[in-house]
Formats: sequence, C-alpha cells, structure tokens
Amino acid sequence: MRPGQESILREVNDLIGRGGPLLVNAPTGSGKTVATLAPLLEHAMRADHRVLYLVRTHAQEVQVLHEARTIAHRLEQPLLAVGLQGRAGRCFLLENVAEVKGATAEEHGKLCADRKRATERALKGEQPLAPPTELPEGGEIDLTDLDGCPYYARVLQSDLDGLVERFSAKLPNPTEFEAYCREENLCPYELSKLLVPRARLVTAPYAFFFHPHIRRSLFDWLAVGPERIDLVVDEAHNLPNHLRELTTVALPQESVRRARAEVAERGDFQLPEGPSATRFFDIVGAAVEELIQALAREDDAVLPPGVFEDALLTALGGTSHRLDTWLGALATWGENLREERRRERHLPRSWVHTVALTLLSWPQLEPPAYVKLATRLPRPALEAYSLDASVPAAPILDCHLSVHMSGTLAPLEEYRDSLGLGASARLLDVPSHFPPENRKFLYDPTVSTRYEDLRADPRAIGRLADRLVEILQCLPVKTAVFFPSFELMQRVLEAGLQSQLPGNVFIEYAKLPMGDLWRSIEGWKKDPEGTVLLGVAGGRLSEGIDYPNQELEAVVVVGIPYPRPSAKHEALRQFLDAATGRGWEYTVEAPAARAILQAVGRMIRSEHDRGIAIVLDRRAPLFAKSLPGLEPIGHLAATTHAFYGRRARWSRTASRSPGTGAPDGTTVPGPNP
Repeated sequence: MRPGQESILREVNDLIGRGGPLLVNAPTGSGKTVATLAPLLEHAMRADHRVLYLVRTHAQEVQVLHEARTIAHRLEQPLLAVGLQGRAGRCFLLENVAEVKGATAEEHGKLCADRKRATERALKGEQPLAPPTELPEGGEIDLTDLDGCPYYARVLQSDLDGLVERFSAKLPNPTEFEAYCREENLCPYELSKLLVPRARLVTAPYAFFFHPHIRRSLFDWLAVGPERIDLVVDEAHNLPNHLRELTTVALPQESVRRARAEVAERGDFQLPEGPSATRFFDIVGAAVEELIQALAREDDAVLPPGVFEDALLTALGGTSHRLDTWLGALATWGENLREERRRERHLPRSWVHTVALTLLSWPQLEPPAYVKLATRLPRPALEAYSLDASVPAAPILDCHLSVHMSGTLAPLEEYRDSLGLGASARLLDVPSHFPPENRKFLYDPTVSTRYEDLRADPRAIGRLADRLVEILQCLPVKTAVFFPSFELMQRVLEAGLQSQLPGNVFIEYAKLPMGDLWRSIEGWKKDPEGTVLLGVAGGRLSEGIDYPNQELEAVVVVGIPYPRPSAKHEALRQFLDAATGRGWEYTVEAPAARAILQAVGRMIRSEHDRGIAIVLDRRAPLFAKSLPGLEPIGHLAATTHAFYGRRARWSRTASRSPGTGAPDGTTVPGPNP
C-alpha cells in the first residue's frame, strides 16, 4: 500500500456506510483509482449496487478498466465491466456515410431507431434484411442505400449469456471490445446496452450522466435507480466547466444563415399575420450581426438586458406574444421537415427547428444563472452562458454516494461550492508521497510573459525564444514545453525557436484529431531520438496523458497560464464572488495553479520518476505553495548536471541540423549529419 492510499480507503469505506459526496485531492501516481475502486466494487457486489465511473477521456477509461481487471483477478471472482461510448463513434453501419458526419446524438439516434425497427421486422420474417452496401471507390456510401442493420441483427441473434461469461473472464477495454465486435460483426453500441444491466462496473463519459436525455436512457439500461448507484468522477477538476458548457445556449450567425437557406430551398411561406419566413430570418441575422459588430470589440462582450429582444421586436413590428406565435409556427415547420427527411431516409435535421427553439428559450435564460454575450470567438454568436454549475450537478446528490477525485482538485471548497454539494461533503487532501529529492522546481526571475510586457517590447518574443533555447540545451533528457496559448507558442516558434530545436520534435496543433495526436505522441515517447514536445498548458498533452519513467524527465512552463480575460470570465468571477466571496481565487488563481500542476505532473508518475520543472516567469513565487522548494534558476547547467548525472541523451542529436515541427503535429527528425 502506498502512503495516502490508507486514508482514501478509510474515507471510501466510511462513505459506503453513510452515503453522500467525498472530494479527494491526491497526486497523480498515488493510487487513488484502485484505492477507490476496490472497496466500491466489493460493496457493489454485497449490496447489489452499480459503480458508475465517469471519465473525461478515452485514456482514463482504459486505465480504469485495467485496474478493474487486476482487482477481479485478486478477488478471484468474475466481474463484468462495460465501457460505454457515444453511438456515433461506435456505429459500424454509418461510419462511412458522409451525411452523418457531425450529426448530433439525437439525430444519430433517430437514424439508428429506424434501422433497428427495420431489422426487427426482418427477423420476424416481415421483410428481407439487406446486407450493408459495399463501399464505392470514394470510400463513402449514401444514407438512402441502407436498410436495417446487420450488426444489430447479429446482436439480437447472439448468445448473450455466453458473451457475459466471455467478457466477465477477459474484461476487455473499449478498444479490445470494439475489435471483437468488428471481428464478429456485432454492433458495439447496442451490445454494450444489453450488457449494462449485468455489469457491476460501468465507465462512461461525463455526458452519459449529466445530459438529462442521455441520463434517462442510461438508467433504463442499468435497470436500477440512482439510490443504488455509487458514482465516481475522475479528473473531477474539469467537471464544473463541462457542466457550464453543457447548459449554455448559443445562437451562432451560421445557424441563422442555414435556417434562412433551408426555408428558401423548400419554399418560402408567410408567418401568421407577420413577415415571410425568409424575411424573419433576415431580420434575426441582421440583429445578431449588428450586436456582435457593435459590442464585441475583443473576444466577447456582455449584452445589455433585453437588447436583442427589443431589436427583434422593433424590426419585426410585433409584440412578444406575436413573436412567440411566429417562433411556434417555425418550430412546427422545422419538426415536420425533420420527420419528412427521416421518412426519406436522410439525416433528420432542421436548422429552422433549432433556431426557433433557441429563440423561444432565450427570454428564460436570465441572471443570475446566465449571462448573455455577443461573441466573436470561437464563432460569431449570441450566447446565454450558464454560470451556475450546481443546477446540472444536482443529480449527483440522488446517488447513494459519489467520489470526486483529481490530482489538482484543490481548493476543494471551490469545487464543492461550484457544484452545490453542500457543507456535509467530506474533503480529503492527500499530500504527495513522492521523494522530494526526485523533483526540483525552478523559476526564471529574468523573464516576464505578461501580456502588457510582450506587447510593449517588440523584441520580447525573440528574447523569449533565445532563452528557451538556452534552457533546452541544458536539459539532457526528454522535455516538454507548455505555453499558455497556441498563439504565443506559434509566435515563439517563428521568432527562432523552431530553427534551433534538435532531434525529433513533436508540436501540438489545436485542430489535430485526437486519434492522430494519440498515435503520434505514442511514437514520440518510444523514439530514442525524441527530444522536445511543445504543447499548451491545460491542453491535451498536458493533461490525461502519462509519460512514465524516462519518457519525460523535464517540463518547462512558459508563463503563468492564467485564464484568458473575457467578458464571460469576468461574469463568472462576479457570480462566484457574490456566492462565495472568493471569485478571484476560484476563477483566476486556482485555474492557473491547476494548469501548472497538471503540466509539471506529467513527468512524475511514480516514486521512481525524477524530473526538473522550470517556470519561465518572474511571477512564479505566487504559486510557491503548489511548488514546494521553488527557487530561482541560477546556474542551470550545473544544476542539471548534478541532478541528471552524466546522462546526455541529446548528445547524438546536438550536432544535427535543427529539426522542424510538421504542421500536422507529427514528430519530425532533423536531417542526418
């Protein structure tokens, strides 16, 4: 047993008896997953409960099921664990249908429901079941060519008891499960649903529990009520923002344009005692664009109360009652279009329906729970941003118990208050048990990355690039460099850093697909010529990916990763300040500390890992409490020589011509000497 695990076990066992929430802040590598999962699984077997383990990433789901496999082996008892994932990512039938790319869960569900009904009729002998259409040379098929689903048919015809026995013995992770299903022509999504009622452990992304519609389906599959659910939330520091985004309502300019085009394509029509539908969307689009242009000078701006509604009513020459009547007519028209497209075996989508429902809900989205904004980034839109994460978090309290854990959950009070978990929630802060001599925290007092300083001095970015090169030359190990933003990373690369990076370098780009990122970073980790990876603090490379042993032994954090200033962020600060009196701490200091800790935590994953973390910013002492032993950088070459010894993995690559980062984020070697 590792230090700290005993306190987690004790708290979880106590929680089993009394129920309620438990918040655990414990460093990565402390064994909190197994210390939580083992007693919960034993309790679930005794009490006929289900352990529902919520994750943010695919990698976390794989790790949980790996731990469950080990626990089942130790208990010498079969255990069925099912890893749930979204329908879109598991649909073999529609994975090559162009029309379905980007479909919502609801749209994909309707397509699936129709084909399931056709399949069930075919199995009853009411109609033949056609095999899936072969792929044409272009690699994609037309949605209207498909009838029924042979993969679903295979699920209905399978020996479910035999599959339960097989999966209980082998406990496959999601990748292994999908590979088996593809080999046997089984639908992994539908098979998972049939296995869930028999599973003792179910892993799932956050949305399965917190999206109301999906949660209802999940409990139908589980065949138990929330009082028999033992809930675990992994990497829980991400949950408050996830819930705010989940309940935010947006009206993008592009959606209004598509709604107008949809009406024009299908034939314009007159609204009751009002304008034509196309004229209505012209007015809405103009109002949205005018507010964005007038108010959102930077990323976003707060909308004055009622300004959007007043603009619409003035331009339309109507009353709020008449506006609701027109929106109701548009929503009905859009719903009819969705059903028509569904009968025609097309994606059941209507932009008119989506925009009408958004406008109908707009007046109800009011302070203090919401703030209304005009936004330029990431897309031009009007947005009702949800400030109160406690509303969508309420179902947590319906469960028998909940364990919320992360290596960066502190301050625990902020998480508790944001989700409304109540004063009775237990808080457990487990100190790091890693040998302090295995970690060294340094900062550079000569560097400032304050936005004002970088903007005022045209040579500041070039000096930052030069300083990074000097530091990297002193680190003879695989090193990660994390920037506060993709924008600053690109500016530093262009200022000279990119031309001086040695060996195989991996550069993360914002739009690189997760599958490509995962494969590329795994290759870099295993490559002995891999030297530097560059990413963003709070991004995909700095959270949720492990770099054990010598896969990463140094981290450089460029600047302090404070949240980007915006009207949305300021509104959240004011909301939490009014609710808790700690708005600045919760929205500025805590997120920055978490991002730093997540980044530097990549290199220390066990008692045996060693590494140096360097913060390139003179403001680093503000976070000294989170970085024990933090000291100025001093003579770095002497420090690294004393810490790493005579190892110099870069010695073979130091004389090479510099490597460059490919625009797709892959590792790129420098040319041979």
